[in-house]
Order: sequence, then C-alpha cells, then structure tokens
Amino acid sequence: MNRRRLLAAFGGAAFAGPIAAVAQQASGLPRIGVLMGASPSVEAERLDAFRGALEKLGYNDGQTILMELRYAMGQPERFGALARELVAMAPAVIACVGRQETVALQGATRTIPIVFMQVHDPVEMGFVASLARPGGNTTGFTQMGAELDSKRLGLLHEIAPSLSRAAFLVNPNLTPGLQERFAGADAAAKSLGIALRRVAATTPAELTSAFAEIEESSSEALLVQNDPMLGGTEFSRILDFALAHRLPTVFEGTPSVPLGVLLSYGPDLIENARLAAGYVAKILKGAKPADLPVQQPTKFALIINLKTAQAIGLTIPPAILDLADKVIE
Repeated sequence: MNRRRLLAAFGGAAFAGPIAAVAQQASGLPRIGVLMGASPSVEAERLDAFRGALEKLGYNDGQTILMELRYAMGQPERFGALARELVAMAPAVIACVGRQETVALQGATRTIPIVFMQVHDPVEMGFVASLARPGGNTTGFTQMGAELDSKRLGLLHEIAPSLSRAAFLVNPNLTPGLQERFAGADAAAKSLGIALRRVAATTPAELTSAFAEIEESSSEALLVQNDPMLGGTEFSRILDFALAHRLPTVFEGTPSVPLGVLLSYGPDLIENARLAAGYVAKILKGAKPADLPVQQPTKFALIINLKTAQAIGLTIPPAILDLADKVIE
C-alpha cells in the first residue's frame, strides 16, 4: 500500500499534526497558524489583508512561509480543538481574530507566540499584563466596541429622530463586561429618548427566538454586537430580518456593508489585520510578544448604505452623508 492510500485508510486528519511538523522541518519554512471564528467566505477580506501585508514584507505562503488556516464556522465549541490542532504543528507564531480564539490558544500554549487582531479589552480579559508591556506569549491589536456605542446611537438618532425603541442584539458569551457595556449604551440611549432593549443570542437557534423577541417589543431599530456568529455566519439572516421589518440596522464595524446594514461605525478592522501581519513578521525576525505593545485603533470609518435607507424608507440627512467615509449608492 502506498503512502497516500495508507493515510486514507487510517484517516488523514489524525496524522495532520505530525505530518505537518515533518513537512515544515523538511522545507525549512516557518509555519504560521491562523485561527478565525467565522467561515472562509466571511473571513476572506480579513485574511486577504493579512496575507497581502505579509507578502509586502517578503513572506509569501508556500515560498518563504507555510500558512495553516483553521475556521470555527461560527461554532465556539470548535475553538479548543482547532487551537490544539494548530499548536501540535509547532508553528513559529499563531495569528487569530478575537477573544474566543485567543482564549482557546492561550489554553493550548503559553510558549508559542500569539497575535490577536481585535480584542476589546485584553487587559481586563487577562490576555496581557498591560497594553504597554504585555508579558507572556500574547500581544496584538484592540477594537473599540463599548466606547463607541453612544456615537452609534447618536448617528442613529440624527437619521431617525422620531425613533423611541431599539433593540441591541448581543452574544453574552462574547464579552465578560457585557453588562457594563449595556448599562453605558442604555444610559446613552435614554439621553436621546430611546428605550434600549437587550436581546441575547448565542446560537443560530437562539437567534430565531431573538427575532421573535425583537418583533414582540416593537423595536424600531437594531444595533448588533460584533461577533463571529452575529456579524459572521448568521449575518445574512439578520440583514434579511431587518429588511423584512424595515429596521434601521447599526453594526460596530464590518469589512463590507451589504444591503440590510444602514450604517457601520467603528475601527478599521481590516487595517488591524494588516498591522497584525507586521507583528507576525517582527516575531519571525526574533521579537518577543512580551515586548510588543498592544496597539489601539487609530482609524475609524463611518459607512452609510443609501440602498438600505431607500429600502426601509429613510432619508439620510446631508450632514451625516458629509461625515461618512464611504457612501454606498
């Protein structure tokens, strides 16, 4: 029996880690693990930015590095196994997207360098000792979610000043500080005369129940937390629901703003992916994560979708359009 048939007979996946390690040793190329929470199609733009930035720095997949990609497909229970699978390959460094990926990776290794692309508060979550001096094997880039809720609500109020009820769709498993975050958003909403309702969903099945709750509450707008499921694998379901119920929908910051999203405001998370590639390159050259400070966003983007506004019967004020970094017509 030849080698290929032997692998097929016993299950190639079971041998992926050892074989990958042997291949890396044989090729002499450093291996880079990449762990992402959503599906390949959802993560494509982020991955392209990460890969493109590495190429500009001289790291080409298959030529000067070997990349190993793993996707949780919006299923948090898969993170642990995927993290262990990547660690077993003994990569030089592992890049990942957010909190859940980082938790799984830190649970699997405290020695292999980890670079996260968008974690809300890595100090509060215990990933790093401080932003300036991370310590340990982990560093990366933050995203700002809670800090910008009042800004998003203010934009929504300017677009729809008669709005009095809104729902905030969240995944309680995503952020430990969610209760505090909602309290801040609720206070900002009240100052604008908006009653804000927290609606939770951690699975696609719970999302169906969440839709029913939003309908029953007569919410007139929908804010959506950034999450591999809500902003990833179930993204299209949320947009279809919002359009069907003519709800203005506000996201924290998405790589693209398809029909169904009214506005997106937040850090440029695609830029975070490019910057993460820079940290990966530094680590490949010998830098230690403990000495690379965690960086906060410097670029923010307001994107308005006029097609969505027209579809749900809203007119965007010229002053808001003037503020927008991008207007989809």
